[in-house]
Amino acid sequence: MAESKLEKLRKQKKYSKANVVMIILVAGFLVLIACQLIFFGFEMRERTQTTGTVQDGSSGGGITLTASGDIQLVSCSDDDLTDAVMAAKRAIVNIDIAAADVGLSNRRGGPALDFDMPSTAALQTDEETLGSGVIIDARGYILTCYHLIKDHPNLNVTVFSSTSVRQIYKANVVDTDIANDLAVLKMESDRPLPVAKLANSDMVKVTDTILAIGSPFGFEHTVTEGIISDNKRSIVIGNTVYTDMFQTDAAINRGGAGGALINSEGEVIAINTAIASPSGYFSGVSFAIPINKARPLLLKAIDG
Repeated sequence: MAESKLEKLRKQKKYSKANVVMIILVAGFLVLIACQLIFFGFEMRERTQTTGTVQDGSSGGGITLTASGDIQLVSCSDDDLTDAVMAAKRAIVNIDIAAADVGLSNRRGGPALDFDMPSTAALQTDEETLGSGVIIDARGYILTCYHLIKDHPNLNVTVFSSTSVRQIYKANVVDTDIANDLAVLKMESDRPLPVAKLANSDMVKVTDTILAIGSPFGFEHTVTEGIISDNKRSIVIGNTVYTDMFQTDAAINRGGAGGALINSEGEVIAINTAIASPSGYFSGVSFAIPINKARPLLLKAIDG
């Protein structure tokens, strides 16, 4: 029996509703899958960019891994500081009044001491260590402080090739920058000398970790650690104002002036020059001349 037109319309309407419901379900399923894929991709990207910190076993030695696989040091580890000292140490010299003979020397140490009281007798003789210096050219040019050598035209420089072998050379003053308390010496060497690498001191920031290397009280190659307390300090010494000095808490004492203040890469950022102390000995505040202040003098003395 043929279906009536009314029944056919009812069936068509029923099929249309079922099709609509099916389309809605399929569309919802596809939207759900798309959302999951978007979320998964976002999560993977976040994990790649923010991989966690891995500790190297030393205090403050965190290393952060980035998406590109680069390694960024969060702070200096002990190994970094050791490498920095080794990179700069051989270019740091002793500067003495010219009393000892030139040539090889096995002397190592400092003045004679008593257990109850450090002796100051050695600091009052012609064999005292005036201070320290930094070799900045393999031909024998040395950067140091002017106030150390201004009254001593005849100087000896001790170069350390190892822990037990050192060579003593005669040195002469080549040029000075009195306004910045800097001087350049020249010694004649029969071989190329180790040279310190100079940093851009304009990049030094407050709280940067630094190391001071010098010969306080004649104890050569003494290393002390600190931070940059201020990178724009003005101080007055005598009647002279020194501006834009580095202030640090690294220990510097008599004999350490003229030595190097280095960064964690072993680059010289400054020349140690003065301390603020009522006793005359280190009490927590030291000053150094930024190495960029020395560049005009070095160009003039060496290349001029």
